[in-house]
Amino acid sequence: MLKKMKQITKIFNFKTPIFLLLFAGVVVNGCSNIEANSNKAEGKGIPVTVQKIEIETISLPVHISGSISSSKESRLSFKTGGIIKSIYVNEGDKVKNGQVLAKLDLKEIQEQVNQAVVGLEKAQRDYERVSNLFNDTVATLEQMQNAKSALDVAKANMNIAEYNLKYSTIIAPSDGIILKKFFEEDEIAGTGYPIFYFASSEENWRLLVGISDKDIVKFSLGDKAQIITDAYPNKELNAIVSRIANAPGEYTGLYEIELSIMQVDVELKHGLFAKGAIFPSQYIDCYSLSIDAVQEGIGNSIMFYSVSDDGTTALKKEAQVLAINQLKVYINKDDLKDDLMVIIESQKEIKNLDKINIIENHVFAALK
Repeated sequence: MLKKMKQITKIFNFKTPIFLLLFAGVVVNGCSNIEANSNKAEGKGIPVTVQKIEIETISLPVHISGSISSSKESRLSFKTGGIIKSIYVNEGDKVKNGQVLAKLDLKEIQEQVNQAVVGLEKAQRDYERVSNLFNDTVATLEQMQNAKSALDVAKANMNIAEYNLKYSTIIAPSDGIILKKFFEEDEIAGTGYPIFYFASSEENWRLLVGISDKDIVKFSLGDKAQIITDAYPNKELNAIVSRIANAPGEYTGLYEIELSIMQVDVELKHGLFAKGAIFPSQYIDCYSLSIDAVQEGIGNSIMFYSVSDDGTTALKKEAQVLAINQLKVYINKDDLKDDLMVIIESQKEIKNLDKINIIENHVFAALK
């Protein structure tokens, strides 16, 4: 029995190393296969996902910024000079059409009116007397004509005096706001000197911007624009080009463009800062590629990788950016092919002339 047990023990001890040996062989063989498959995959190149470049016709936006203002602004002044007796409004006040804003001391001006009235009455009497004498053949025709001329001059002086009296009071020409007050009460204002800077609230709002000479030729009246303000960052305002300057500004060297803001449903104020883009009516052909294809950017240029004609090699490319958004980059068509494939994803870092293995080809139209 003991002898038999020893034999079983020997058999057991003998078979155990064989089993371990077989198991180790399987593991080694599996690892060898994994390593072989990995080497095989790397031998084909770096796995990448590619996408075909697209041809698009777009309107390149020109980015602008400026301050919002009323489309009708004016400097309100007195017709004649004099001492300012009363100012009834301050900067920032909202006023109504016909509201009295300021008055001159009318003593001197009223005396001029009174003088004109007396002169007119005298000229009227003289004319009537000479007319009667002329009818009685006592006065000559020349005397009659001189009396008539004197009456006409007296009437003109009366009109001038009344006109000056009328415009010695400043009245709001429409509903609006006082943007600036240049004088205070008891100060002497010269003839035509502005007392207020006034903006009408009955007119449309506008944005005045400066455009360089290389961009001004792209625009036409009626071109569309989109702007936003810092006051309402989530509200996009639509506008159109309503005026284009024919000459650059004397100090800025820029051409002024007026954008009329359409359908305003927010409360805009004079001087609000706004920024946005104008979309010219001119269109250009360009290439567009996914934003994922961009590897790096320097200034106005981007770097990306395309695929060689045989589909096995990554080629580093550089292009000039025309426009960019969250999904696409628009670039010049120079030195690129219409059927160019670009790499948008890779499983490891790619360098120029690296061998690649295309594992997926995305349809670019899905991004539109």
